[in-house]
Amino acid sequence: MSALSVRLTGITEGLPRTFWALWAGMLVNRAGSFVLPLLFVYLTQQRGLDLPTAGLIASLFGAGSLAGTLLGGALSDRLGRRATMLLSLVVSSAFMIGLGVAREIWQLASATVLLGFFADMFRPASQALVADIVPPEHRVKAFSLQYWAANLGYAFAAVLGGFMAKRSFLALFLGDALTTLVLAAIIFRAVPESRPTDTRGDKRGSVLTPFFDGKYLPFVACNLALTLVFFQHLSAMPEDMRQKGLTTEHYGIAVATNCLLIVLAQPLVTRWVKGVPRRVLLATASALTGLGFGAMAFAATLPAYMATVVVWTFGEIIFAPVNASIVADLSPTHLRGRYQGAFSLTFSFGAMVAPTLSTRLLPKTGLPVFWLLCLVLSFCVAAIQLAWGKNLPTPDAQDNP
Repeated sequence: MSALSVRLTGITEGLPRTFWALWAGMLVNRAGSFVLPLLFVYLTQQRGLDLPTAGLIASLFGAGSLAGTLLGGALSDRLGRRATMLLSLVVSSAFMIGLGVAREIWQLASATVLLGFFADMFRPASQALVADIVPPEHRVKAFSLQYWAANLGYAFAAVLGGFMAKRSFLALFLGDALTTLVLAAIIFRAVPESRPTDTRGDKRGSVLTPFFDGKYLPFVACNLALTLVFFQHLSAMPEDMRQKGLTTEHYGIAVATNCLLIVLAQPLVTRWVKGVPRRVLLATASALTGLGFGAMAFAATLPAYMATVVVWTFGEIIFAPVNASIVADLSPTHLRGRYQGAFSLTFSFGAMVAPTLSTRLLPKTGLPVFWLLCLVLSFCVAAIQLAWGKNLPTPDAQDNP
């Protein structure tokens, strides 16, 4: 058997045909995710809104996402993973087009919040489906492959979206909606329902159940705290670069390093961490996140900022798939969707709170102290994860893609 055959066997082992159908559809969908990265630009340049109004409308997507992730998790447990994903994709594609043709402020605001609501119903349902169909020992690999596909698609969308925006913003909305419907069609044809049949009559639990689970809550709280650091790349980082004389183009290049590194390094890193206890991986990821953002206090040139991005990106590469596999292991079978929704909520909430947090703290602390606080918070999270993870269930085996 050739080395390539061995490699392909290692990638596909333990992952059923249903997973690959979902994976391919998500790759197509993410490759057409043109709108969100350019939403603020669209609102200001195409619709002529002032910065405060555009910022408020853009933030409504996150508000809708908060509710959508919780409801999506609950619906995936009640109605099924497949039904929830199809509902999310079909309705969100309609609101995507609606946002593209909206003109009045109230229309733009309504379409944005509803788009965020229905679009993010998909995430907990899809993650619950993967947890249903993939054996525990292969889940880290499965979630790693999904994460890699998402970033590969986003990288493509960022390049093509900028090119399309110069010619027609409406084409962005139509293309995004079309790729969303392609994913819906793939799920309709090739992804059967995966909700375990022996738990359909179990009605215990609600959307709030994960937040009262003593074993799960520390994990969620740690992830929320880390997102407050991670999402500073959208607020404090560009401000830091501006104050040090760098341009928005420099910022774009630095952030692009993140996506490129994920695409190139994700498969390799997942192989390197084979067999490492997940609590150690969590703590390592948190420490790398803190080191990357903390080092921005000393960065002053584009190469220096790119180096800091490399550090915290390796943290992101480690924690994303490991976190998803831990959620799958800690959640009761009949509440998997709700537990995934609660976990997804930390990212939506972090993305909303992080910019507000930085704008409130920076005038009082200054950027160097602010980055030091990010470092301290991340290391505190790492310490808690090491202690909490001692009782973390261990999969039967560790695999690598």
